[in-house]
Amino acid sequence: MPNPSSDRTEARRRARMAARGEMTADVEQPEPAEQPSSGGGFLQRLFPPAPPLPGRPDPLRGFDGKGPLRPVRERMFLLRANPWTWIGCGILAFLGFIASQFRSGSVFELVGTFGLFGALIAAGWFGWQRPTLYGTTAGILGFVLATVFILYSFASAGASVGIFGADLASIVLQAAYMAGLGFLGGWYGGYLRRRQTQLSGEARRRR
Repeated sequence: MPNPSSDRTEARRRARMAARGEMTADVEQPEPAEQPSSGGGFLQRLFPPAPPLPGRPDPLRGFDGKGPLRPVRERMFLLRANPWTWIGCGILAFLGFIASQFRSGSVFELVGTFGLFGALIAAGWFGWQRPTLYGTTAGILGFVLATVFILYSFASAGASVGIFGADLASIVLQAAYMAGLGFLGGWYGGYLRRRQTQLSGEARRRR
């Protein structure tokens, strides 16, 4: 049975010899203890860690970090750096959301749901600077456009816009749902792009 005290004494002796330059080549170097392999949880197996995209510049290059409200200014800087990603994907999310509101089980509902999810994932794919930010912003923009469209449609039909005041809680919940959906879609789109780039690089190195 190994003696932990003896092992520690031997390790200290070798460390002192190495510090004095007396460690000879025939002295066997202690092997590092093998770290127990961690299988990780279900999510880690489902989404293995993916490295950042290679060859990309610093997304905050040129940003002045001094001053108040840095988190807000930082996000505005990133959104201005790549506006067409969240604007274009927000418009696609709006179209998908409107189509998904058709009667249950219809082709329009199915296509619209897939289009909505696809637009938010695309926001994370193309918004490499910060995928969750672009996905969330696209989701919120899609909801705002859909709300304006619905209000305009009801107003054109002669309905009073005030009827939506009684359903304000539902509107707020729908906005939070779209923002959360955008966050998840953006995260997945960014992860999918990094993972795809990683696998493509490994495939090229094996050739």
